[in-house]
Amino acid sequence: MTSTTLPLPGHLVDGDWLQQHLGHDGLRILDATVILDPASWEANSGRSAFDASHVPGATFVDLIAEVSDPAGDVDLPQGVHAYKLPTPEAFAAAISEHGVGDATTVVVYDTSAGMWAARLWWLLRYFGHEQVAVLDGGWDRWVREGRPVTSERTTVEPATFTARVRPELLATKTEIESSLGDEATVLVNALWPASFRGEAVTPLQRPGRIPGSVNVPFTTTVDATGGLRAPEELRALFAEAGATPDKRVVAYCGGGIAAAADVLALAAAGVQAALYDGSLVEWVADPEAPLEVG
Repeated sequence: MTSTTLPLPGHLVDGDWLQQHLGHDGLRILDATVILDPASWEANSGRSAFDASHVPGATFVDLIAEVSDPAGDVDLPQGVHAYKLPTPEAFAAAISEHGVGDATTVVVYDTSAGMWAARLWWLLRYFGHEQVAVLDGGWDRWVREGRPVTSERTTVEPATFTARVRPELLATKTEIESSLGDEATVLVNALWPASFRGEAVTPLQRPGRIPGSVNVPFTTTVDATGGLRAPEELRALFAEAGATPDKRVVAYCGGGIAAAADVLALAAAGVQAALYDGSLVEWVADPEAPLEVG
């Protein structure tokens, strides 16, 4: 083991990189899995799956209970969550318990297409932590490649995380309202096409999208192996929708999770984007906020 800083190759790491650095005491591996019913949006902690098997040395971060403000769930159906941004103090306290300090290198993964890992990746970056990456292909690829797994519990010493908010990575409802019709801003809806068109049944009070939005479903940013598509493919995908580095790009979805996957994909493509954390949960709750359908 060594206590030296462990540099990351980028916003993503592959299985070879992570396996090579297992046991490095400057590295913390975080499983951010949430189990979601895509029809009802009911979400449950992925802790039981983690307890059964996980990457050696990993700890489990409960996105619902640990790093979201439960006040955002008011007036939502049972089991549906807003994943509202916690205060800097609350986030720092929670993530410090997982051994993440200011100099810690963090790798995040989940058991799905990476959107939950992307959410924790975004949270860490929003609160000023740059040394964080997502495991490309996540748990499924890790297992498929025959890499080591364990059910043993990892105990880590708490660290001291200092939250340093990066406001440019967050978009608020007020900003979205003022940007409607502004050609310098591109609103990227990360949901499935039927939801974008307002055709899918969701727990939200009103169907539709924020006016002027473009649709880049988060599922289109990954390849057949479950990993992110190549950077040049992602650049072309987002450029076709008008999301280019010369624009203020803001991603949103239902509750700020799928949008985080688009923000990660945009980062991999060389485009810095903000996340509208309130997303449609917040937007549609305002009866005066406009929506488009069709």
